Amino acid sequence: MDDIPANPDAVIAAERALANAFSPHAPINQARFFHGRRELVREVVDTVNTAGLHAVIYGERGVGKTSLANMIGEYLGGDTSVSRVICSQGDAFETVIRRALSAIKLAMQVPKLGFAAGTSSREFSLWDALPDPAELAADEAASLVAGLPFHLVIILDEFDRLPKSETVAFADFIKALSDRTANTTVVLVGVAEDINSLLASHASVERCLRQIHLPRMSEVELGEIIDNGLAEAGFTMESPKPRGRILAVSQGFPHYTHLLAQYAGRSALDKNRRVIDEMDVVTGMVRAVDRADQSTRDLYHRAVTGSRKDHLWREVVTACALAASDERGYFSSRDIQDALAELLNRPANQQAFTYHLAKLISPDHGPLLERIGAARRFRYRFVNPLMRPFILMKAINDGLLPSD
Repeated sequence: MDDIPANPDAVIAAERALANAFSPHAPINQARFFHGRRELVREVVDTVNTAGLHAVIYGERGVGKTSLANMIGEYLGGDTSVSRVICSQGDAFETVIRRALSAIKLAMQVPKLGFAAGTSSREFSLWDALPDPAELAADEAASLVAGLPFHLVIILDEFDRLPKSETVAFADFIKALSDRTANTTVVLVGVAEDINSLLASHASVERCLRQIHLPRMSEVELGEIIDNGLAEAGFTMESPKPRGRILAVSQGFPHYTHLLAQYAGRSALDKNRRVIDEMDVVTGMVRAVDRADQSTRDLYHRAVTGSRKDHLWREVVTACALAASDERGYFSSRDIQDALAELLNRPANQQAFTYHLAKLISPDHGPLLERIGAARRFRYRFVNPLMRPFILMKAINDGLLPSD
């Protein structure tokens, strides 16, 4: 199994191959590293190619929305220009449109200066080429781009970060483009449960917006990430078990699949081999927890810290991470009870953790969870869904859960 020569150049090359194949901290921006989501990619491309139709890509944090948005240009024809803008809290309609159109470069013929005859080519941005573009209203912006001789796709990523007051102008912009059957498509991308969370009270645009919900990735899709990434990097797994452990902990989030596959590969590399075993995945989990961002570790610490020696904070928090949930991530106290009983290997009474749940939705212990529904029928979910895999890895590392 010692199949990597013990020399610095070979190790550096293998490290670089792992870093290129797995991208846990940045969205995918190359088609050969983008796996899964085939039907959703087809749906986005179909939307872009349909006159008068625009798209909104939404879902919970960490499911790969930006990676999908990055791939749109890869699957479109060469006559389509794509401009992607990352929105921020301080943005307004005009600043976003300015950045979107400034990214599109045009070659224009201008007269030569002096006594020379003829013209020369100069590069302008689409924004610079527009007549008096300052302080554009939505309808004016739509008129300016409606007559472009090429297909323009404007991707507005992290749209949920914009002030709600600014979404009115974008809704009007989309509707005006649709009414004109403009050769411009807008794709909104953001964290949300439904379209109303991104474009509240703008029902008039729903008829021209295709709603594309990104759920968590299936194990088949996550498995593609592992298999193709390892093949790209020149690594293999000794059996299906290491792969299964990564999939189980990932909980549908590609970030953790990329992270654990990369760390497991590095663990094998530390032992001068390209074959990953189960202990490499366990080592990867330890590294993933130790190197998690400070806010994640602080939130976990607040959630599991109690004043009594016999408290069950760690167990209850872990049970929440283990609890069966619906497609929106919600679980009931009964789901927690079943998970806690399995964790403790004895029956668990709901009264034993009712106090914990009340605290876990408060700043005292996070808040780690949020709650909906009426009393006795409450449902819970993690405020940050990416905490769920972290808690599972922490429980495995601490021996609260078996590593298998």
